[in-house]
Amino acid sequence: MIRIVCPFCHSPLNATDLETATFGDRVCLVCPECEHVLLMDGDTYAETELPISAEAVEAHA
Repeated sequence: MIRIVCPFCHSPLNATDLETATFGDRVCLVCPECEHVLLMDGDTYAETELPISAEAVEAHA
């Protein structure tokens, strides 16, 4: 089992706890506790100011 600790709220999470969202055309993994983006596909962090709140991303249904 993989455990992840959110760097923003420090909540311990399983990989299955993370929520998926889209930011522009990029897929993101979001902390369900504090709603910050933890990981984006591709090299977006170099182009995007952090931290990103989930309020700025559109959640998948």
